[in-house]
This record gives sequence, structure tokens and C-alpha cells, in this order.
Amino acid sequence: MARLTIILTIISIALSAAAAASAQTNRQRIAPSIAGAPAQRTCLLTGAYRIDVVESDQLYSVVKDATSTVPFGQQQRFFIDLSTRLTPPDMLAIECHGARVSVASSRAARVSYLADGRMRRERTSAGNFVNSRVELKRDSLSFISSGNAEDSVNVAFQSLDGARRLLVTRRIYAEQLTEPIVIRTFYDKIADTVNWQTYDGGYVAKQIPADDVRPLPRRAVSRTPAAFRSSEAALLRDALEDWIEATNRRDIDGQMHFYLPRLKAYYLTRHTPASAVRAEKDRVFAGVRSVDIRAREPEIVFQDAGRTAVMRFIKDYRVVERNRTRSGAVVQELRWQRTNNGWRIFSERDVRVIR
Repeated sequence: MARLTIILTIISIALSAAAAASAQTNRQRIAPSIAGAPAQRTCLLTGAYRIDVVESDQLYSVVKDATSTVPFGQQQRFFIDLSTRLTPPDMLAIECHGARVSVASSRAARVSYLADGRMRRERTSAGNFVNSRVELKRDSLSFISSGNAEDSVNVAFQSLDGARRLLVTRRIYAEQLTEPIVIRTFYDKIADTVNWQTYDGGYVAKQIPADDVRPLPRRAVSRTPAAFRSSEAALLRDALEDWIEATNRRDIDGQMHFYLPRLKAYYLTRHTPASAVRAEKDRVFAGVRSVDIRAREPEIVFQDAGRTAVMRFIKDYRVVERNRTRSGAVVQELRWQRTNNGWRIFSERDVRVIR
């Protein structure tokens, strides 16, 4: 399943330990083949890229129009998990040397492989057979896998505007979907060469295991004095506790105190005004009798010289509505910005559904 694992990695599914091991196996397997690979013309894809949020498909719009065969009571969890898989990375990096291609993103570490256009048939860990092909041309790169419906993906990278932009088109096939989901993401080239040290540790947001919360990778610019980290982390933990208490009281005014006027991300939406966040909370709480949310010890990483912070924690929840009770656990991420009035939230999303 090594080749399929790489394909999934490229579409920004965070690497688990098993996937990382598979990717390493694949790199070792293809290395001897590189020497004999045919030479390619200059590859227009090589470079570092940043997402163009305005031009790209909005994830919320894509997912909300999807239809599923999953029972109604399970659809919310299914689509949250699917949205996590579909969330495009903010940064991409591609480098071509002949038929050898290396790719990384802000959600997945660097992997290398032989893009020779050959179809390969492999058995997955579940015993199913999957056909996969990776093909490189001067201005495009494609990943195709087919076989078991839940494993079928199609990802295409296309150079645009004289190699100044990049279009990534992803088609996701799942047995629970009545039709494949297609999402197009545009990127602007910000460098003609790639600094792999950045993508091997700096920007990579590794997946948090269900039973463990490990420290997030530190960016070089986030090195702040220990005393500062300690005091500001204490303030952030207090803010998190107050935010959760307000949620459990269904105190919307108390919750909204912690948000900036506009959020870069709010679950499936982007560039969301606080008024829309409030309207959504009003809608959700209108049909709720009680809320019990508990956060396990958060991991906090300071960025931008201490001006922002990424906080991830496992959130256990139990929500009693009029006709049903919902409960579960997710890995939640809050991004905070330090202001003159204290720390405020500018991004809120679920990273992973645990149960």
C-alpha cells in the first residue's frame, strides 16, 4: 500500500506513523530505479506555492452539496471527517529531477517517488487490490488510483500563467458518496526553488493520535523566551477555560468576547465575520437543553514571534437536544492572536474526529 499512501499524503491527509513508514519503504524501493529513468524536459511545476483562498473552491460549498448513503444520524460525523480530509494545505512544494518528483505540503512531510506513468497493481492492508499510476509531464503531474471505491482518488497538478500559478484538482471517491466530490484549489508561486527544511519540520502540522496529544512542531520564528511562553501559555489556558465555561452555560455573549471581528477559518467556512459565528451559535443553542464540553490538557505552540498561538486539545462533548443526545470526542484546534485586550480567537476547527 506504499504507493497509495503517498497519493493520499499528497492530497493532504496528515501522515500517521504507519503512513510515514510506508512512504519510507516506497522511497527505498524506487531509489535504485531513478538512475535509469529517462530524462524529462524542464519541469514547470518546481517551486513553492501559497494558496489563493479567494479563487479556490470554498470547502463548505463543496461539501454541503454532497449526498451520502450514510444513515442520517451519522452524517454529521461523516462529513466532518471528510472535510478534514479535503481541507487543502496552505503551502505546497514540488521539485522535479528527471522522472523523480518530491512533494510536500504544510500538512504532510516531504515524499519522493518515480513518476513514470506506469500502472501498478497492489494489495492494501485490507486485502483489496488497487491500481495506481503517477505521471509527470512538463507542466502537469497526476495521481490516479482505482479499485476499491473507498480508496479511489484522482489528483491533478496543472501549471498555469507561465508557471506563476498552480491548479490542484482533487476527485475523491468513497463508497458512502453517491457521486465523487471534486474540489479545485489555486496556488500562487512564491519561490522558484524549495527550502525543504521548511517543509520537513517548520510548516508541517502533524496529525494528533486519538490517544495521545504530542507537541506540535516549532517554527524557527516562534522561539520566544521561556518566561514569556510560560506566562502567555497560562493566560491562554485561562482563556480556554473561560471560553468552555461560557459554552457550557450557553452564554453566547460570553463566548463571543473571545473572537476577533473576522475569523480566517470557522469549521468549513473561511474569512467568516463574527456576526456569522454568532448566528450559527444562536441556531445551534436554540434546540439544546444542556451542553457539557470538557477539554483535555492543550498543546500550545507560539508563532510569529509570540504574536499568535496554535492550540490543540482533545474535546469531549455531550449535547442534549430535545429529541436526542449527541456525544463524542474530537481533536479541536483554536488559533489565537495576542491583542491589547488579551488573546482572541481567529480560527476554530476540528482537526480529527475520534469517536
